[in-house]
Amino acid sequence: MKKLALFISMALVSATAAATGGGGPLDNKSDVKIKKGSDYNNVSIYQSSYYKGNHSKVDIKHNSDYNTVTVNQYGSQNHSDTDIKHNSDYNSVYVGQTGLRNHSKVAISHDADYNHVGVYQTGKMNHSDIKIRRGDWNTVMVGQRGEHNQSHVNISGDYSDYNYVDVDQYGNGSKSKVNISSNYSPAMYNTVHVTQNDYDHSYVDISNSSYNNVYVTQY
Repeated sequence: MKKLALFISMALVSATAAATGGGGPLDNKSDVKIKKGSDYNNVSIYQSSYYKGNHSKVDIKHNSDYNTVTVNQYGSQNHSDTDIKHNSDYNSVYVGQTGLRNHSKVAISHDADYNHVGVYQTGKMNHSDIKIRRGDWNTVMVGQRGEHNQSHVNISGDYSDYNYVDVDQYGNGSKSKVNISSNYSPAMYNTVHVTQNDYDHSYVDISNSSYNNVYVTQY
């Protein structure tokens, strides 16, 4: 059944991209769904357009583990949206975007642990948005090259512990915002590294949390 689900998902990538190529507001559009209880799937998406833009949506639902998602987009107005839902562990997400006005959104929600997210953007006006809700031992790495880049990382919820965040921004006018928060039980032992150069702004907000380490380097 898992092999069948993967086959359907990959077929959906091809069918959706072919159906929308050049015929709507977007040039390329891909929509992939891996449904609950699906493990060890590998999804690879490649999109290239210099006219109307690319859009990729990947949805991994409840109790899906050890999945690997790779998204590569080239051109202008790229948008990637990846959602990993409840109790999904040990998943890896890689997003690479090259061009103008890139936007990447990754959400890992409710008791999703040991996941790895890497977002790498090259060009102007890049935007990366990563949200981890009540998750432990997750690793987030953001690399941005170009001007006017923005990175937002939000780790929230009770017992959001031992997460590692690394944000590297190279270019003029970059902004990084990292938020670690909890409502009732503290978020603890999280580590944040931010590196920036040339007219940049780093903002870190930690609330109701203890024993966290934050390192900001600006030059």
